[in-house]
Amino acid sequence: MRLAYLDPHPVPDTTPSTMQMLQTVDGLGQAGVDVTLITPQSALPPEAVLGRPLSNQVRLAHQFDPRKKWFFPFSTRKPFFWQAKRALQQGSFDAVLVRNLKLADYLLRQDLGVRIYFETHEIFAQTFLEEHPGLSGNKRRKHALLKAREQFVYNNAAGVFALTSLLIDDIKQHYAIAHDRFCILPDGFDPALAQAAMQRHADRPRQPGPVRVLYLGSLHPWKGVGTLIDALPLVQSELELVIAGGEPHRIDELRARAAALGVEKPVHFLGKVPPAERFDVIAQADICALPLTNSSIASRYTSPLKLFEYMAMGKPIVIADLPSIKEIVTDQVSAVFFEAENKESLAAVLDKLAMRKQSQQELGENAARLSSRYAWISRAEIIKKKVTEFR
Repeated sequence: MRLAYLDPHPVPDTTPSTMQMLQTVDGLGQAGVDVTLITPQSALPPEAVLGRPLSNQVRLAHQFDPRKKWFFPFSTRKPFFWQAKRALQQGSFDAVLVRNLKLADYLLRQDLGVRIYFETHEIFAQTFLEEHPGLSGNKRRKHALLKAREQFVYNNAAGVFALTSLLIDDIKQHYAIAHDRFCILPDGFDPALAQAAMQRHADRPRQPGPVRVLYLGSLHPWKGVGTLIDALPLVQSELELVIAGGEPHRIDELRARAAALGVEKPVHFLGKVPPAERFDVIAQADICALPLTNSSIASRYTSPLKLFEYMAMGKPIVIADLPSIKEIVTDQVSAVFFEAENKESLAAVLDKLAMRKQSQQELGENAARLSSRYAWISRAEIIKKKVTEFR
């Protein structure tokens, strides 16, 4: 099978979405698919993200990016769309996989003679509505455009891969989709990186000190890190909170929040962690946290990369009790749930788990066993199978 994966953002890169794309094409290559990754030119080699070479079944077909050059002082991505169309016309592909809504909409309207599959991580119009309540003027028009674009893509794609069953249900309900060319496709983790990190840390004894709670990932408000900081004054156990990731302005906001609550000392901000080193950061944690909010993207649509990476490293996980999360882990078995956006509930769970080393170990072992289902190559095998079935 010859598959083209296209995106208007440079890949490799260090954003969660571009890391996920690189892992996806690498997994497809490991599964025996000939993949061509078509994106704008990237300054990073795959090794900087993967910590190892990219599968030799994957070919990088980077396109020149003219944006903001002296001869093209614009930020529009239209040049890449034209380049993508030409690349597909000149190549010979059995299928095309896209996760950018605007690009999928553009390609589906071209007469390319190739099946185009869409990978969706949210209902964009719904997310836009939650972020911009009380639509008016330009925002109302943008919302209408998003709805029309999603309607077209979900109806016309050869198949749709969605992170959760809840996302599929909502797409069908929102847009009255009659076809059944949908497939649940959770995110995953890289077993090679996880194993290498565990080996590096196997003989390093845990130093005495407070229980180390880790949050690793972006700091978007819907990730709920604010609730994690708010819970700290209510925790009786001796904890330190390590927050890895995020942009400087969000780190400043959260640092000020911790200072206002009088918990700035036990809160440590690492900033962005090089992708190949993220499993080493997880290895040093005693408890890992995912304090997601009740937003639609968190409660129904997300399949958190860090959840699978925490699981693979055998860490006890404290996580918001949300429908999307229940599709992966079970309360008191492979994670411990707390009520989303409830600092009292989160503090109680952290206190209880911090004092029970045996529970930490059992939860981590159960999570590690469960993680074996979610390697990137397993995800790739699903894509490979469904691309053949959805004709």
